[in-house]
Amino acid sequence: MTLWYKPLILAGALLPGALMAQPLALDYGTFYGHMKTQAKGDFGRARLGFYLMDPEKGEPCLAQSARIHSDNRDRPAVVAEDGGLILPFDEQVYLDKGKVLLEMADRHGRCDLSVQVMAELAQAEDGAVTVSDLLGAQAEMQALLDKMAGMIGKHFLPGQAGVRLSITPASGHAYLRKGAQQLTLPWQGGNLTIDNQQLADFEGGTLVVAGRLVRLTPWLHKG
Repeated sequence: MTLWYKPLILAGALLPGALMAQPLALDYGTFYGHMKTQAKGDFGRARLGFYLMDPEKGEPCLAQSARIHSDNRDRPAVVAEDGGLILPFDEQVYLDKGKVLLEMADRHGRCDLSVQVMAELAQAEDGAVTVSDLLGAQAEMQALLDKMAGMIGKHFLPGQAGVRLSITPASGHAYLRKGAQQLTLPWQGGNLTIDNQQLADFEGGTLVVAGRLVRLTPWLHKG
């Protein structure tokens, strides 16, 4: 698979037709089923993110704004900083066969919808996050991955090789610290990966990032 954040896509759905008209209308039910699955359990900081990707250009399909239309009225939705769609979880909108209306930033011939597991972590003023927080969020993301895969599918999920952090600005350095130990971790393209062995070696320590954490996602084994 070559979709955006390819290791983390749990489900995909082709959005039919050329996306030349604005706004783009998507069935709210496409999102509701996934949100309902998440709502059935307590997954702590783990949540689902919804993204659109142009598979031909290898670029995200970015929306400028989003709203929910149902029962002849509109209500706002949110386009996150990273292009993700944050939608309300509302059974009545689902029963009313509501639509997600997106004002697109650019034109695309085709977009795919990806559903991704992620988590958000708070940073201290010095940019630090405890490794225990990273490990806790990793376990919560695994629980949500298992739930999304189902009773049988969870046994076929690739294991987590570690965690992936999305960071702004696009490049910089982070530091794993524990007592006198320190490990420098550079990142490029806004992505930093920390493997399970590094997390274990610095358990009880901290990760200090010279940037702002946008989100945390599982780093899954390939193949």
